[in-house]
Amino acid sequence: MAAVGVVRELCEEATCSICLEYFKDPVTIVECGHNFCRACLTQCWGEPDKEISCPLCRKTVQQRKFIPNRQLKSVVEIAKKLSLQGGNKTEGGEKVCEKHREPLKLFCKEHEGPICLVCDRSKEHENHTVIPLEDAHKKYKDQICSLLKTLRKKEEKMLTYKADVEKESQDLLEQTKADKQKTRAEFRQLHQFLEEQEKHLLVQMEELEKEIAIKREEHLATLSKELSSLASFIQEMEEKCQQPASELLQDVRRTLERCEKEKTYKTTPVAFPPALKWRIWDFSDISAFLEAVMKQFKDTLVSGLPLQKANVILDPDTAHPDLIVSEDRKSLTLGDKYQDLPQNTERFNFWPCVLGCEGFTAGRHSWEVAVGGEGEWAVGVASKSVKRKGCFRLGPEEGIWAVGELEGQYSAVIPPVYPRLSLCGALKRIRVSLNCAGPRLTFSDADTAVPLYTFSGAPFTRGTVCPFFYVSGESFLTLFL
Repeated sequence: MAAVGVVRELCEEATCSICLEYFKDPVTIVECGHNFCRACLTQCWGEPDKEISCPLCRKTVQQRKFIPNRQLKSVVEIAKKLSLQGGNKTEGGEKVCEKHREPLKLFCKEHEGPICLVCDRSKEHENHTVIPLEDAHKKYKDQICSLLKTLRKKEEKMLTYKADVEKESQDLLEQTKADKQKTRAEFRQLHQFLEEQEKHLLVQMEELEKEIAIKREEHLATLSKELSSLASFIQEMEEKCQQPASELLQDVRRTLERCEKEKTYKTTPVAFPPALKWRIWDFSDISAFLEAVMKQFKDTLVSGLPLQKANVILDPDTAHPDLIVSEDRKSLTLGDKYQDLPQNTERFNFWPCVLGCEGFTAGRHSWEVAVGGEGEWAVGVASKSVKRKGCFRLGPEEGIWAVGELEGQYSAVIPPVYPRLSLCGALKRIRVSLNCAGPRLTFSDADTAVPLYTFSGAPFTRGTVCPFFYVSGESFLTLFL
């Protein structure tokens, strides 16, 4: 503490008594030996004919004679360095003005910083709004404390997000594990061919478990990082609130701006990708489908009645003018030119689509479609009231439930996710199974019986639904009995 007082005395000795700042180009009056800034002394003496005296001791000076004081200039530089190294506090620990070495008792609203009594009288703060330091301390401390409350609420919300992520990931993993065990039990009842399919599905499930675990770690890492950063900032602000007024109010505007920025920064709630959940639901649907197949297989063995297929034929009155429907109404391709056909209300005029003639409202129905060629295609069912005119998005929202080859991959027609189908190799024939009572619409590989995708609980049972077909490019579709 004694060293602080010495530094203060040194800084006072290095201060001009006219401008109350460190000496700039110090000079010494020869007759009395007092020191001043050259510019300050020249301005104080004024006109050449005027009687002059020392501004400090008021002794009359006969001649306007002063000499440079180089040693004092060096002392000033040393005093500046010492003040920057910590000599800017009083013996009691309070900060002092770096310019005037006086305690900081006031706060300038325009400069948003603490000042001393000498600063208040200087031109730099002329006409500025100045209030007692304690008043400013209370005002800004209250603001920071208010922001701290908001930051703590944000921290609680982020902790909730973190807990939700942990719970959701655990539920997904448990659901996947249960589906895997159920799939094992069901596939053990089948022959070697189905055992191979079981292995294939289990590999996919294990990959899905890894993806879920990876996503969980990514989400938790992101939340932990943001929570750590927020906790550090809150601790910093709490420590700030415990500082004395002179320290708390140093660069207070920047402190408030940081609090505002942190307060308004929105943490987007993390969530697992929809595509990941679709894949999990796929496995659940596959499990349910296998259960239904087993029951149907047992019923068939007992009754000896084979499954009846629907004889689906294409309705040319609904076909887009670019489509070519075969004479037997069993095949569909995209033509080279636009056909001049009646523009009836049933006809599609934007998408190259066509519906089947027969509509379904109840019962269980199935049909098979051969697919091939180069281009996009889709098969499924559509509501009889589906839009026919203009551009609209193909998918369940518009009353279309289908799968197909889109943008180079096999997927369900569910924009914008487009979940990929569960299969190996290329598709040649698709079996479409519609259970209106389920309600359930299942797609499977007609050659291997591998399930591809299932729509369950869909509203396609509300009203009449018709077989739906879409082709583009050089692809083709052919219906089988």
